[in-house]
Amino acid sequence: MCRALFSVPAWIVLAVACLVPVAAGPARAAGPPQPARGWLDPLRYRNLAAREVADLRHVEAVEMITAVLNGSDMGPGEGWFHPGQGRYGWKWLADRYDANQDGVIALREFGGSTDDFLRLDRDHNGVLTADDFDWSEKSPYMRKIMMAQSWFRMIDRNSNGRVSRDEWEAFFNKMAKEREYITPDDLRDALFPAQPYQKPGQAPDEPPALLLLTGLFEGELGSLFPGPSLGQEAPGFTLPREDGKGTIALAELLGKKPIVLVFGSFT
Repeated sequence: MCRALFSVPAWIVLAVACLVPVAAGPARAAGPPQPARGWLDPLRYRNLAAREVADLRHVEAVEMITAVLNGSDMGPGEGWFHPGQGRYGWKWLADRYDANQDGVIALREFGGSTDDFLRLDRDHNGVLTADDFDWSEKSPYMRKIMMAQSWFRMIDRNSNGRVSRDEWEAFFNKMAKEREYITPDDLRDALFPAQPYQKPGQAPDEPPALLLLTGLFEGELGSLFPGPSLGQEAPGFTLPREDGKGTIALAELLGKKPIVLVFGSFT
């Protein structure tokens, strides 16, 4: 039965069955430093094994497999979906331009152009702070962006990325329900439509874990092998061009112009 459902080597399935329960177990709180143990002390090897298991929890493939088996919704911060990393974030900027070290960079402190400053000041409050560089799902700015995008998609009926006057009026008419005005309740019902009732504990309509695991091992949910780390040299590759006419290799572009590579799974 397993051979019919999985197109992966049996040793991988066995490894997952053995390692995931261990890796998914609760992490122990850090205790006092352990005494050094000699080569003949059995506890030395127990401690080494414990450290290996702790490191295993942070392997991307194991994190993803554990999330699938635990019924994760695969949202931000779950599985291998970690926050993005970068060398040129707020700390890098503050170390260079926050002259008085008050956590705020004013325009007079900024070493770049006014246009660059205004582009970085995403909340348009006239200064640069750590909040301008927080792209996590907990960021107030990102929450506003996601909410605005959700509302925009409801009004943008032809999904062309623009809301025309006709689309805006159609949305108003839908809220007004043949009246010449809308009320706060009308606006709330339109922006936050009612969702179907779901019984407590009822499983959402999600693919079963077995199907997700199959897709994971077949590479449909992303590669089991991690991509380059921050600061690590990108691997060479050759890919077909977007227009289907020939291929392009990374080596062909090196030294000619600045290159930005984005590694990830986009659906």
